[in-house]
Amino acid sequence: MPSAEISLPVGTELGAEAEFSLTSRRHDAIGPRGRWGLFASLCALSLGFALMFAARGAWLVLPYSALEMGVLFWAFHRFERRIVDWERITVCGDRVIVESERSGVAARCVFNRQWLRVELEERGFGRPPVLALRYAGQSTTFGEALPAAERIRLGRELRRVLAGIRLPARGLGDG
Repeated sequence: MPSAEISLPVGTELGAEAEFSLTSRRHDAIGPRGRWGLFASLCALSLGFALMFAARGAWLVLPYSALEMGVLFWAFHRFERRIVDWERITVCGDRVIVESERSGVAARCVFNRQWLRVELEERGFGRPPVLALRYAGQSTTFGEALPAAERIRLGRELRRVLAGIRLPARGLGDG
């Protein structure tokens, strides 16, 4: 389950306080130790069944069990790399700063507040919309880890902040 936090105000290296800042990251309910413990128990269960079938003469089950454990390891390893991904958007003065880290690669984009366009792009085939930020030929997306409803709400909130409309501070989950 994704999570998001709104924090007001935040000091930035620009020397001014942020009017709006949101950090989005994936929710890790089980943690790395629990995740790898689950992996180990699934492998032990699979290997136990495979050895039981091999003892009864169905030895071809063993390679398929090993293949299953390899694919499961790949899936758990991929999930482990993606769980630490995060994104942050900060509106500070006349700048909008979008920072992210995906699969260990950090990225940062700085946009001019007055010229930034916030768009929700429909992707079709039942896929949730993408929050796109566009400025001077540059484009970046934000809120990959957020549910579709939160992404739409963030788009509205961001448009309001960029337009300079002041509303009371509240979290994204507030109605």
